[in-house]
Amino acid sequence: MKTSQKTRFTKAKRALAAGILAQARRDLRRFCGVTRPAERELYFDAHDWVVSDSCRWPFSFRNVCQMLDLSPETVRQGMFQDVSLSAFHYWSRRFGAAIRQLHLSLREAALTERSRLGAEVATLAHSLR
Repeated sequence: MKTSQKTRFTKAKRALAAGILAQARRDLRRFCGVTRPAERELYFDAHDWVVSDSCRWPFSFRNVCQMLDLSPETVRQGMFQDVSLSAFHYWSRRFGAAIRQLHLSLREAALTERSRLGAEVATLAHSLR
């Protein structure tokens, strides 16, 4: 295999590993505490994959972390912290986005009003001359 092919293959494996890790993180957050069997199964699949110390499968949690140069213990801890704080993170992000949008709207309204008042003052000043 040529060097460029090996590099492309390695990059593709790393991208797949990153995608698998991101999907597990999403599944842990999204399906934590659900009651529907299919969703509960997705949560338990992700949970079992993250807590497993097996290296037998090429894309096991430990092998994925190794491909991405990450510490499995640190990633595991971070993923479960995200799960316990997921509702907080979700709502803080939603409220943060809403507040930013409100701020931008108010700023735009203030700038519009300022320019309107500036035009009125300029017109008044011009008429007083």
